[in-house]
Amino acid sequence: MSDDITTDTGRTVGRWSGESANELQNEIARIRELLQAENSSERLIAKKMPHREQLPEDLHNFKAYHIWGCDHAGNCLVGTNANRIEPLDKVRSFSLIDHH
Repeated sequence: MSDDITTDTGRTVGRWSGESANELQNEIARIRELLQAENSSERLIAKKMPHREQLPEDLHNFKAYHIWGCDHAGNCLVGTNANRIEPLDKVRSFSLIDHH
């Protein structure tokens, strides 16, 4: 799987190794600043982030809020603005799917 972060037009604008949700949060903030400085209409799409396979299958259709990515430790970058890191258990608590 590629580490590339691409915009909605397919342009590669960053990378994420999948190791740390904090790293993804910082990279998304950097990319958004870059796009704003370029006056670009391009945007990032949460479901197109690299390492989506690390997101448990039962959360692939999660709709309560955006999930940008989950790292190996089970921390997920969430929220429309990619501004919160939540543990998987907390994300699941907002899911409409029964996980028991």
